[in-house]
Amino acid sequence: MNRIALTLISVVGLTLAACSDGTSDQLSDGRTNQGGGDPNGTAGGETTTFDHSNDPGGAAATSAGEQPAEPAQIKLIGSPEVSARLHACGKLTVASLGDLLTSRGLTGGGTRPAGAISGQAIYMNGATPPAIGAANYNGRVPEAPFASTSAMAKMFDIYTMASYDAIAAGWTAPACPGVKVLGADAKFTKDGLTCLMGKPATDAHLAVANDAIAKNPTDGAKIAIAALLSAAHTCQ
Repeated sequence: MNRIALTLISVVGLTLAACSDGTSDQLSDGRTNQGGGDPNGTAGGETTTFDHSNDPGGAAATSAGEQPAEPAQIKLIGSPEVSARLHACGKLTVASLGDLLTSRGLTGGGTRPAGAISGQAIYMNGATPPAIGAANYNGRVPEAPFASTSAMAKMFDIYTMASYDAIAAGWTAPACPGVKVLGADAKFTKDGLTCLMGKPATDAHLAVANDAIAKNPTDGAKIAIAALLSAAHTCQ
């Protein structure tokens, strides 16, 4: 009986000793929690670890090192919501690019320099899809959500050569029946630019595009079309 009582007393004593100060255990390897058990405390103490606010609503105005952004900075780069939208622009998918060329009548009907191929021919080339971020199903790799620099360059090549189709006399777009990119005065029409860009063209778009024609009557229209297509479909 005495032996059993002594054993119980020893076990209770060891348990109390292990829970008394929390300065040493197997998990911490003898190191102390300088945060004092506070869930908002830091692992290494206030003097050795950056003390950030754990408030999901944002840093408090009094948090050292985490003051709210200055109004001047917000005015310069925009609010966090606006910045997030501007920097969250995804790549036009490979399939969508093909649909764009087809629906806008950019299928190779224009007259190009000898030896030059159409934008659709570049798109249909077997090396193009991987270059613009197509999915690699065999490698279990999904389509790239954002365009790389090389992908954007390849897409600009497609838009540049597709511009020859848009200025052709017989150009028609299934998505925009009855619309012409160039009017009888050989200047851009607002409806034509709207069709190519997929969003309403402004007077500024029209002015810049027609200025390109005025400065370069030979290639200005093609340059303007390539630039507008690229800007409209690469989040620029």
